[in-house]
Amino acid sequence: MRRLILYVALCLGCAFAPCLTVCSAASNESEASAPLDEDRYQAYVEKIDKAVRENAGYRAPQYPPSGESFDELAAAAAENIDLCIRYLAESKETGRQRPFAIYSMYKLDVDDYVVFVRKLAKLYHSGLLHPRGLSDGIYGRYSLVAVDQYNNPKIQALFKEMAAQEDLPPDIKAEIRYIRSGEWFARKRIRDFDRECMRWSQMRSIAACVSLATEILWVSAVSLTW
Repeated sequence: MRRLILYVALCLGCAFAPCLTVCSAASNESEASAPLDEDRYQAYVEKIDKAVRENAGYRAPQYPPSGESFDELAAAAAENIDLCIRYLAESKETGRQRPFAIYSMYKLDVDDYVVFVRKLAKLYHSGLLHPRGLSDGIYGRYSLVAVDQYNNPKIQALFKEMAAQEDLPPDIKAEIRYIRSGEWFARKRIRDFDRECMRWSQMRSIAACVSLATEILWVSAVSLTW
């Protein structure tokens, strides 16, 4: 009888040994990943600080900050979303580090922009982000993705969701409406028209200007219905 029990136990041990090995390996991998994640976050923090130092004379001009560190942050913006959110939640910096972290997101595409702004809104509702930070994230100083893609269903859904949130400041709600209606896009295209079509010597082509004028009139008409 004992031999039978030992045989069964041995068979069960052989059957489940691979599972135990996998579980053990997964546990070890999880334990090893935590320091790696922390190292990555600390490297991100150091790069933000370095970007600020490299832009010592920066005064929020028309163009984004420059320098190797900021360029690297901007190039890896999609990968840095969670790092940026953590930094904004945890950092006690009162200088330009927090704005720089947000500015470095200016190359995000529509999908990543939606993810980032939703996470910013969550920070704001948790009391961890100033309204100015949320506003900078919605319409970044150097990002036009929300304006240029205002009619994208994902952008529209994001702004509709945010507009319904009662605790958002009135100026941010007005900003959202301004973008969502297409009015901001129309203003941008009017500037393009003034630059490219108002002087005959600078006109690219009559057809291009007619197309631009048609787009402006259509978008402006739609924005009036909001």
